[in-house]
Amino acid sequence: MNLHWIDITIVVVYLVGVALVGVLIRQKASTGLDNYYLAGRNLPWWVLGIAGCSSYIDIGGTMALVGALFYLGLKSVWMTNIFWGWFMMAGYMAFQAKWIRRSGVMTFAEWNETRFGKTRDAEAARLASAIFLLVLMVFNLMFMAVGIGKFAEDFFPLERWQTTLIVFGVVGIYVTLGGFFGVIITDIFQTVLIAVGAIVVAIMVFSQGAGADLVSTQPEGWSSLTPTWKLWPGYLESTPEAYQHFNLFGPLMLIGFSWMIFRILAGPNVWDFQFFLTTKSPRDSALAAGVWTTLFVLRWFIAIAFLLLGLAIIGNKTGFDGEKVMPLVISHLPRGVSGLFMAVLLAALMSTLDAMINVTSNVVTNDFLKRYFFKKLSEKRVIRMGQIASIIALLVGFFFSLAFKDIISAWETMIFVVVTMILVPATMRWHWWRFSAKAFVWSMASTAAFIVLQKIFFNSLPSTQSLGINIAASFVITVVVGFLNKPTDREVLITFYSRIKPFGFWRPIRLEAVKRGLVPAHNKEPRMDMLNGLITPVYQFLIALLPFYLLLRQWHQLWINIGLLALVAVILYFTWYKNLPSRDEI
Repeated sequence: MNLHWIDITIVVVYLVGVALVGVLIRQKASTGLDNYYLAGRNLPWWVLGIAGCSSYIDIGGTMALVGALFYLGLKSVWMTNIFWGWFMMAGYMAFQAKWIRRSGVMTFAEWNETRFGKTRDAEAARLASAIFLLVLMVFNLMFMAVGIGKFAEDFFPLERWQTTLIVFGVVGIYVTLGGFFGVIITDIFQTVLIAVGAIVVAIMVFSQGAGADLVSTQPEGWSSLTPTWKLWPGYLESTPEAYQHFNLFGPLMLIGFSWMIFRILAGPNVWDFQFFLTTKSPRDSALAAGVWTTLFVLRWFIAIAFLLLGLAIIGNKTGFDGEKVMPLVISHLPRGVSGLFMAVLLAALMSTLDAMINVTSNVVTNDFLKRYFFKKLSEKRVIRMGQIASIIALLVGFFFSLAFKDIISAWETMIFVVVTMILVPATMRWHWWRFSAKAFVWSMASTAAFIVLQKIFFNSLPSTQSLGINIAASFVITVVVGFLNKPTDREVLITFYSRIKPFGFWRPIRLEAVKRGLVPAHNKEPRMDMLNGLITPVYQFLIALLPFYLLLRQWHQLWINIGLLALVAVILYFTWYKNLPSRDEI
């Protein structure tokens, strides 16, 4: 299908508009590195929360989510939050966001100095983190490119690679020129646009009133939230290879649960880390994470609405590609409305892409160029070199994307291969006092080597086995290496603990900090953080269920869910909101 000229006009006007944002605020963003990369560390929490919401909604991810809904039904809520690790946002809300802001650094890699001090080993840890982050950013850009190509090929008379380059080019303009100001300003507008799109498409589904009838045509168990050990009979025969590993649903969720625990405890390692550094205070970072977690419901509204509209169009057809449901629905919308939703989905994509590009440039500039090669260059010159690095990262991610056809394959390669390399070592940095910089570097390198060798020699292993083996091996490697190396200097650890106040295995350091009067003897913050780490995922899960019960007109389940959500919200008011850092803490 080719778009009507009205729809194309809407899309072009939108693309030109966001590109102009970067040009218009170029002067403000270029006044210094803090302004360019962290927006002057002065963003209101509600602005960051709104902007962050759209940065986690993209075309490829939403197409994969609709595909998961198409094949797994309501059980996809378990799968995405546990197996794909979306509960990490609840961890940001509970404790990670304020910890990150307290560090006061500029990059994810620079944080290592806060934890390990300024030694040769700490420098190696910083360099290892920077290299990992660059690799991860390239894989993220690759995933974005796969989604762009698969979506756009149904609408434009162009090849996948051509449409990808066009979108990458527009995003590159407003991010490289506007820096983080460009990211935030466009993300706020794009979140509003996404919200409008979610409301419109939800109204379309609700007005049809066919949700229950459509669900009745699906396999038994498709509309049930209850986890099962295996999915329904006939699942393998009706599902493409990229989704067949979900058939063993129970084992996959158990393995995914262990992966998810480390995903939450390790904290963010991509653009979200930088997002939380831009607020005025640790309190504002936590509030921004709360807004972020709550507004993520928009993604579910869009996905379930597109799914139900798609099921109505597909009817009794078999063998349809679930990842193509979203383009199918847009192709059946009236003229003008199709263009609107193209702009909505481009907004979702670009808000994610812009944050990735900005972080990539930040890492290259502050962790490589400025630190090792061009120490005496002016800040404007360094910013210019970071802009060039953004363009290079886009091109590398684009070329990597040519190796993938399925969105979910690109996604799971990124999170279960690349991200898993750092999960356990990154967790230990926050939560184990004797884990040193040298232990971090060697455990990360050893885990990476193990995963690569496993992929080379045992590539035929099912996902449940390979992921479980990788996590278990990484845990053993990390603990052993941690004990084989000396802890970080105690003064550095005491300073870190007193500033961040993390929970975990910190008893010797905590006692010394209490003895020096740096933290209260009966400080309840770590305990409350752990408690909120258990409650916030429940809050996030209940929010995700709202669109299902509303659009499917399952009123009984909806009112029960609303009641439970209200109860959890009241609990969080006392356990989370009342215990946020003070407004005076900077």
